Amino acid sequence: MDRIPPYAGMDRFIGAFDRLVVQPRRGRSRLPAVLLTESGGGFAGRRIVAGLRARLRGDNVMLAPHAYVTPAPEGHDAPHLELFEQITQQLTDSMPRGSGRLKLPGYRLLHAVLSAPRFEGPVERRHRALRDHCYADHRQWSPLSAALWRLGGGDQTSGAGFIELLWNFFSGPLFQQLPCALFGMRATRRILGHGRNRRWYAQWYRQQHGSPPTDFFRSALDLVPRDHDDPDAPDPEQVDRVLMHALLADLDAAARPRRFNPWRRRRSTRFVVLFEELGPADSRTQRFVRELRTASADLGTTSVFVVAAGVRSLAARVPDIEPSDLAHAGAELDLILESGMRTGRPSGMTVPAPAEDEPPDERAAYWLRHQPRLVPPAHRFSPGVEVVSTAGSVALVLVVLAGLFAWRPLDRDDRDDCAGKTFLGTDGTCVGVAEGAKGFGRSKDDQGVRDALKMIEAQNSEVDTATRDKEAAGNGGARPRTVVYLGPLSGGRGAQDPVRGGTLPELRGLALAQARINQLARSSHDRVPLRVLTANAGDRFQDAEKVAQQIAQLARRDTSVVGVVGFGQSRPGTLDAIKVLNKAGIPMVGTSGTAAELLRTGRPYYFQMAPTNARLAQVMAAFMRQARTVAAGPGTAQRIELVADPTDVYSNDLAREFLKSAGRVPTTVWEHTPQDDTGGARVPGAVRGSLATSAPDLARHVCQAVVKTPRTAVVWTARANEFTAFLDEMNRLSGECPRLTVLGGDDVTNSLLQGQHPQRRFPGLALYYIAHGSAPELQRAAGRSAIEAQEFLRAYDRENERHQWGEDMRADGHPVLAWDALRYLSEAVDEARAALGGNDDRLGPSQVQSVLYQGLGGGGFNGATGRVDAAGAAGGGRFTPDKLVFVLSGDGRAKAVCGAMTKTLNPKKWGDRFDCPAA
Repeated sequence: MDRIPPYAGMDRFIGAFDRLVVQPRRGRSRLPAVLLTESGGGFAGRRIVAGLRARLRGDNVMLAPHAYVTPAPEGHDAPHLELFEQITQQLTDSMPRGSGRLKLPGYRLLHAVLSAPRFEGPVERRHRALRDHCYADHRQWSPLSAALWRLGGGDQTSGAGFIELLWNFFSGPLFQQLPCALFGMRATRRILGHGRNRRWYAQWYRQQHGSPPTDFFRSALDLVPRDHDDPDAPDPEQVDRVLMHALLADLDAAARPRRFNPWRRRRSTRFVVLFEELGPADSRTQRFVRELRTASADLGTTSVFVVAAGVRSLAARVPDIEPSDLAHAGAELDLILESGMRTGRPSGMTVPAPAEDEPPDERAAYWLRHQPRLVPPAHRFSPGVEVVSTAGSVALVLVVLAGLFAWRPLDRDDRDDCAGKTFLGTDGTCVGVAEGAKGFGRSKDDQGVRDALKMIEAQNSEVDTATRDKEAAGNGGARPRTVVYLGPLSGGRGAQDPVRGGTLPELRGLALAQARINQLARSSHDRVPLRVLTANAGDRFQDAEKVAQQIAQLARRDTSVVGVVGFGQSRPGTLDAIKVLNKAGIPMVGTSGTAAELLRTGRPYYFQMAPTNARLAQVMAAFMRQARTVAAGPGTAQRIELVADPTDVYSNDLAREFLKSAGRVPTTVWEHTPQDDTGGARVPGAVRGSLATSAPDLARHVCQAVVKTPRTAVVWTARANEFTAFLDEMNRLSGECPRLTVLGGDDVTNSLLQGQHPQRRFPGLALYYIAHGSAPELQRAAGRSAIEAQEFLRAYDRENERHQWGEDMRADGHPVLAWDALRYLSEAVDEARAALGGNDDRLGPSQVQSVLYQGLGGGGFNGATGRVDAAGAAGGGRFTPDKLVFVLSGDGRAKAVCGAMTKTLNPKKWGDRFDCPAA
C-alpha cells in the first residue's frame, strides 16, 4: 500500500484534507484546487497524491468516491473527451457501498452531443436528428430505455414474421417514438431549467449568443463536431468549458440528498479528483484543471476537491493562494473549513512540495501511523431497512387517510380554477370573457395589465350604479351598452410579454376612452354610456376562435352587446375569430391590426382604425428612396436587407407590400421565424427569401451585407421581440459592423416599451419606424386643430400622476388607436340611438352596423390618430384610405408626417423636400 510520506506539516495538511472530505453538506463552501508545485525533477508531490489515493480506500471497500489521473505518455496529450471519460468512470466505480449508482445525466447528454456525427439534410430537421442520437446514447446506460426500445422492435424489423411486423408497427410509436420525445422534453427542462430557475447552460448560451435558448437541441447544434477547416466549428476550450460545467453541475446535484432516497443520503463525502502529474502550463491536464477551477467558481461547486501533484510551471494569468509549506496549507484549509470560502478569493492554492531528501518528521509520522485511513460518517441502518420502514410509514398514512375518507367524505366535485366565463386555454392560462380584472393578469409580470383591467372594472361599476339610480329616480337617459375588448391578456410559459404584443397600452387607451365616453354620457341624455368586457384570446391569439364563439353566444343572450374592439395582432387565430363574429353579425372595430387579410376576412362587419399594410409600405418605400438617413454617411440606401416572418400574417403582408413599392433598390429577403413560435406553417403566398434560422445567423448575414455595401439599410417587418434579440447579436458583432440603419414596421414600437431602448442594446443603431398614431406628434403638427389628441393627452397625464405610466407609452400608437376605436364605436352607437328616436329597446348590433357601414354623420371623425372615415358603403373599404402615418426616429420625433390630420388638414409634403405617396 502507498503510504503518505511523513514530511514536516503533513499531519496538519492531511487532517484538514480529511475534515474537508467528510464535511457535512450544509457547512460546505467552494474549495480551491490544491496544486503541489515541484522544483526541478522532484517527485515528492507524486508520493503525497498516491498516498491520498490509498487513504480513500479501505479493506476491499471505497471510503470516498475519487478519481486518480496518471500522466499521459510524454508528448501525447489525452483527447478532450477521453480525459473526461476516465475521470467519470473512476468516480462511478469508486462510489462507496450503499450510496447507489452515480448518474451524470447532464454530462452524458453533453458528451453525446460532442461525440455526435455531422448531420446532413434540411436545417430545420437536424435538431431532431441530434435528439435521436442522444437518445441512442442514453439507452446504453439506461436499462429502462433500452428495454422499451427492444420491446418496440429494436433497430431491425426486416426478415421478421407477419405477427412480429404487426407488433412492431403498433409498438414502435408507443415504446420507441414516445419515450424518445419524452426524453427530449425532459432533457431540455433538466439542462435549461424553467421560469426564474434557469440552469447554467441557459446562462452560458445567453452569454455566447445574447438571447436565451428555447430548445436545447436546436441550440446544441453549434456544439456538434464539424470539419477542422470549418470556421464555425467549436474550439477545444469551448468543448472543455461546456463539458466541465455539465460534469460539476451533475456532481453537485449527486451530492444533494433526496427525501425518499436512502442511497443518496449515504453520499456524505465530497468527490475527490487526484492528478499524479499536472505538467507544464500548456499541458492537457493543466488546461483541464484551469477550466475546472473556472467552472467551480462560476457554479459555486461545493462537492469536488482537487489535489494535483507534479506542477512544473503555472499560467501567470490565474491567481492563486500561496502558503509557504504544507503546515500553512493545512492552516488555510482549516480556515476555509471554519468560515467558508469568501467570494472573489482565488480558485487555486499552490503549495511547494517538500524536497525528496527531507528527513521524516516524527510528529507527522506518529500521527499518520495512528490515523492511516479516512474515517467517513457511519450509518445505523442499511438502505434496505430504510426502504422497508418508509414503505410501512406510507402504508400507515394511507390507512389513516382511507379512514378519514370513510368517516367524512370530501367534496369531489370538479373545480374550475378559472373564474366566471373563462376556461383553461392552450397556453395554460385562463381565456374567455370576464368582467374587468377577474381571472386575468394574476402573475407579477402582468401587474400593469391587471391595473388597467381594474380601471375598466371600476368604471363598469360606476355605470351600473348610475343606471340603477336613474331607474329608481325615474329620470331619462340612455341605457348602457356593452362592448367587448378581444386581445391577448396573458400568456403561458415563454409567452410574449403583453407589452410587446401591444396589449397593455391598448388597455390603457381603452380605459381612458371609456372614462371620457361615460363622462359625456353623464352630462347629456343623448349620449350612451358604455360598459367594457375583456376577452382573453390567449398568447398570440391561439384561442381566439373559441373565445369569439363565446362572445357570439353572449351577444345572443345579452342584447346590450353592440360590438367588439381589439384584434391588435394579425395572426391566424385573429382571422378565425373574425370569421366567427362576422357570421354572428357583430360589428368589429380593429385597433392596431394592419394586414389586408383582416379586411378581406371581416367583410362587411370589420372596420379598421389603423392604416393598411399597403399604405404603410408605400410610406416606408418612399422614405427609403428619398430620406438621407443611412448610418454609413448622409445619403439614401443603396441596398436593403428585408427581414420577414413567413408564418406571420402581419409580417408577410407588410413585407409583400413593401416589395411592391420598393422600386429598383436591390433588396435581399431574409425569412426569419422565432424558434419558439407556435404560429404554424407558412401563410399562403408568403414571401420567398434566404433562410435565417436564428438571431445570431441573421445578424451575421446582415453584418456581411453592411461590410460589403456600407450604405445598406435593414427593413424590419417581423415582430418586436425578435428585433431586440437581433440587436443583441448585432451589438456582439459591433467590432465588424459598428453602425446600422433600420426602418421598422409599426410592430417595432413595442420594443420601445420594454424598459431598455433599442439604441442601448446597440449604440450604433440609427432607428426609424412607422407609427400609425402619436398624439404628441399630431398635436405638434396640427396645433389647435388636434382637439381629440389634446383630450387624450390630458386624460393620460391625469392618470399618469396616479399610476406613473411611462412617457414612451404616452407617445405610442397603441393607446390612441384603442382610444379612437372605442370613441368611433361610441359615436356610431349614439347616432344609431338618435336614428331610432331614443328607443333603447331596439338599439342593438345591427343598428350600429348600419351606421358604421353608411358612415358617421359629417363624413367621419377627427380622432386622436388623425381623420377616421372607415365607411363601407359605396366602396369605402371599411378603412381610411389616407389615414395619417408617421415616420419617427429613435427619439420619438417625427421625420415624416403624411395623411389626413383632420377633415381639412392633409399635408402632401414631408417638410419642404419629400413628397407623400398617393393614398
